[in-house]
Amino acid sequence: MNFKQLTDVDKELIKVSYRREDSKSKAQNQLASTFGVTTRTVRAWAQNLGLTGDNTTTDSFRVMIYDIETSRVNAKVWWTGKQYVGHKNLTSEPKMISVSWKWLGEDKIHALTWDKDHCDKAMIEKFMVEYNSADMIVGQNNDRFDNRWLNARAMKHGIHFNTFIKSFDIMKQTKRLFRLPSYSMDYITKFLNVENKQTHEGIKMWDMIQEGTKAQQKEYLQKMVDYNVGDIVSTEAMYITLRKYMGHKVHFGVLAGLPKWTSPSDGTTDVFLYRTTCTPNGTIQRIMQSNTDGVQYKISNGEYMKFFNA
Repeated sequence: MNFKQLTDVDKELIKVSYRREDSKSKAQNQLASTFGVTTRTVRAWAQNLGLTGDNTTTDSFRVMIYDIETSRVNAKVWWTGKQYVGHKNLTSEPKMISVSWKWLGEDKIHALTWDKDHCDKAMIEKFMVEYNSADMIVGQNNDRFDNRWLNARAMKHGIHFNTFIKSFDIMKQTKRLFRLPSYSMDYITKFLNVENKQTHEGIKMWDMIQEGTKAQQKEYLQKMVDYNVGDIVSTEAMYITLRKYMGHKVHFGVLAGLPKWTSPSDGTTDVFLYRTTCTPNGTIQRIMQSNTDGVQYKISNGEYMKFFNA
């Protein structure tokens, strides 16, 4: 029996049972007996009716896709060509010009910029409220670049940031798994045939933002925000396409209070046994796969038995 076969009366019975019983588990057991199905099937029905969090959605956790754009540093040098530039040659401090982000599963893309005096403190204060609330952050080369830049600027201004943030770096994972001619976002989005980031006018954009007239600064700052937002669209498209190959940084099922055998990518219970494998020392492991996004993951045989008996 599947969800489509349930009558309106059946659905109302399920709703009443969930409201009446002391626990969801008790309601599931009673409904499973009434309909002659497993408790897992009941949980799936309840999820479709909005009664349980057993199949979590992106509302149950917060995954942030983000990207920053930074300013150049001015330095005094004696001549052109290759040379060593020490910190005493620097005449300015690198700052963040803009930051854009969105929450996985939502449509809106947010953006902030430095102020009219090219100070990034207020922007970082506002952004860190969002950043610190994330269960995981996603970016392109963010482990080496964006995260460390953001940390440095927050430290500069005395702004609190989560030093234990869970970070998913698409470039790092892509290099680990695939041999590609290039690991740039432009190449990978074209390779995957997903939405490609916008192009920009090159170094002129930074010239205008940092040294142009007020009108030029305003115009090109907006162009940079548009470019920054384009990065977010491309980064999310890459993440959604590639995540099934790349493992996971957070088990969102467990984070939502669900068993370890649920899918780590979204907590769904709609999973199946892909195959059984064994470690070199003879320990049985089960490879599971999600029906929602194709993510594969390993669980112990003990966890598999919990799944089997659910």
